[in-house]
Amino acid sequence: MNGFIYANWTSRLPRLQEVYGMDNGQTGFALTCLAVGALVAMPLAGFLIVRYGSRRLTIFSTLVFIATVPVIAFLPGYLALLFVMPLVGVSTGVMDVGMNAQAVDVEKLWGKPITSSFHACFSGGMFVGAGTAAGFIALGFDVGQHFIAVAILTLVAAFYARPGLLSDDPVAAEGSSGSSSNFGTAIILLGICSLCTMIGEGGVADWSPIYMTRVTGSAEALAPIGQAALSGAMLVGRGLGDYIRLRFGSVNVVRGGSLLAFLGIMVALLFPLPGLAIAGFALVGLGVANIIPVVFSEASKVPGLRPGVGISSVSTIGYSAFLFGPPIIGFISDYQNSLLPEGMALFPGIAGLRVGLGVVALLMLVLLALSVFFLRVRD
Repeated sequence: MNGFIYANWTSRLPRLQEVYGMDNGQTGFALTCLAVGALVAMPLAGFLIVRYGSRRLTIFSTLVFIATVPVIAFLPGYLALLFVMPLVGVSTGVMDVGMNAQAVDVEKLWGKPITSSFHACFSGGMFVGAGTAAGFIALGFDVGQHFIAVAILTLVAAFYARPGLLSDDPVAAEGSSGSSSNFGTAIILLGICSLCTMIGEGGVADWSPIYMTRVTGSAEALAPIGQAALSGAMLVGRGLGDYIRLRFGSVNVVRGGSLLAFLGIMVALLFPLPGLAIAGFALVGLGVANIIPVVFSEASKVPGLRPGVGISSVSTIGYSAFLFGPPIIGFISDYQNSLLPEGMALFPGIAGLRVGLGVVALLMLVLLALSVFFLRVRD
């Protein structure tokens, strides 16, 4: 559900840019405000789960998230958007923590690891959401009608899913052995891997609709298809992830995935045609699909650290990508367009987004180098 809503509202970013008069830098800053809200909310969500339980928190935050997103379409201006975006971020951040807490309880009852399946469901939600968005746009829905329709659909789904959530009593945090002070080089390297991956995934997810319309010249109804290609490929990759890791080994998953993602983003950037861009974004999705599960799994095995501390440390570094990743891409795009001397821009006009998304290609090379020379993953 989270992925479904996310794909629907980000697919309308090209139209929202026109409505609120935003350039790429301002769009990136608005996305940063959302990330700030989410990152501020996540530590608070941990406290609330202890006090009220994850079931209550998940239900409440889901309803707030559904109710807040349609507001984006009816604001008086850009400043109002900057006020609402952190509220959207708070609701989705708390929702993420609550859902993951529920996933841990389900995994305990299931008796075997199934966390990757939950990540696959998020990608599936994005895939369906991007396709739904393309349908709404093709039918001529304006942004307000589109977001209200999505809110109604997800509200029905939320009430359908509510009885299936596990009832958990508020409990005090359990003590565990191990030291949380042994942060170490391993956690830093794994955190950088997480950061590179999430900037790559988030950068393509956030900017691909704008890239499709502004750079490749595709119709607005085709804009969400690039995002759908990314999420659909991630869904397929995560569905096959357990088999791939067993067959080739975890470290080769990181190496091969980063190389595949690099090749994919380069195809999209060097050949800005709708079909090739969509194919390139799909390759990025296949490449990054299973890197985060490998990194988080390794973080739980760092000697001297409790598993939760290792995962928390790495995920905190990684999720900070959503704080500064979008504005970096946006500001680089606008910088090469407007701040360089006349005639020196690498690509004219809005095509500067090709340079901004080049950050993703660079980070995939960094990730590949880390996996080859430094990363030691135990299967």
